[in-house]
Amino acid sequence: MCTSITLQSEDKLTFFARTMDFGFELNGLPIAIPRHYASTFHFEGTLKTTYAFVGTGQKIGRDYMFADGVNEKGLAIAELYYLNEASYQTNPVEGKINLTQDEFLTWVLGHVASIDELKEVIKQVAMIGVSNPLLSVMTPLHFIVSDRTGKCVVVETNNETLTIKDNPVGVMTNSPTLEWHLTNLNNYLFIKPTNYQSKEFEDYTIKPFGQGSGTYGLPGGLTSPERFVRATYMKTYAEKGKNESQTLNSIFHILNTVTIPKGVNIKDDGHNDYTQYRAVFNLNSATYYFNPYYTQEVFSVELTEDLCSKDEATVFSVSQDFSVTKLN
Repeated sequence: MCTSITLQSEDKLTFFARTMDFGFELNGLPIAIPRHYASTFHFEGTLKTTYAFVGTGQKIGRDYMFADGVNEKGLAIAELYYLNEASYQTNPVEGKINLTQDEFLTWVLGHVASIDELKEVIKQVAMIGVSNPLLSVMTPLHFIVSDRTGKCVVVETNNETLTIKDNPVGVMTNSPTLEWHLTNLNNYLFIKPTNYQSKEFEDYTIKPFGQGSGTYGLPGGLTSPERFVRATYMKTYAEKGKNESQTLNSIFHILNTVTIPKGVNIKDDGHNDYTQYRAVFNLNSATYYFNPYYTQEVFSVELTEDLCSKDEATVFSVSQDFSVTKLN
């Protein structure tokens, strides 16, 4: 379970955000990968990054695995669970760049500069299903991608074929497909930020109970379709902000509407499926904002030239303690 949105401020800064909702403790941290950093890929062997990037990751063996990130060119991507839908190739394809589903995101961040470029290079990519080394299962994934232009696409696998789809609303959650979610929005034509007016039934007048009647029927549950509709509504009507700080504030308020606290969403195995962190990326400055579950504090990492040109990855530690500013 995850929700991701894109948003532009009034001064045309482009942002990309996500919640990471999962039932297995990922322990993700902010990690910056420099240019020309060598990583080992399952089928392709050792590849060096063209572009530096920063995102949420974890070290697995000698390499790092990421769930989201932004690179120095302002391309951002997040992976989201795609249960019962993902359909990968079972074997490498000759003449293709063969990537596992868990490597695709890292490869994109390190080698692709824009949505337009991704649409071309993805024709050369085959996605091969392989067991995730951390979870010991073949993770079903799809991906939402955006760049500084504000363009947004979703990358999905259907019938073992990798497809890239324009995303006109800039929102993604989990299964089903993007097309299904977009069609489902047609069920919510009546949702609006203004109130419904009173109405006459014969000699009886009905009136709204109070403020907010325009959102009556807005889905409030935690399923993927409900979060997609809710996030789309909130993104569409929430104030965008005139600058970076105002827009960041608005984005975190939007994410609050799809954030899942511990204890309210229990898996069949008894584990909590909850929002382990929220991440927001300013694509223009390649700045990453990270908010872990146990604190309301937001931590930031800007992808500076110093980080881009280092010889090794940089792992940032963050406080998990809830903090309060005392006024007396």
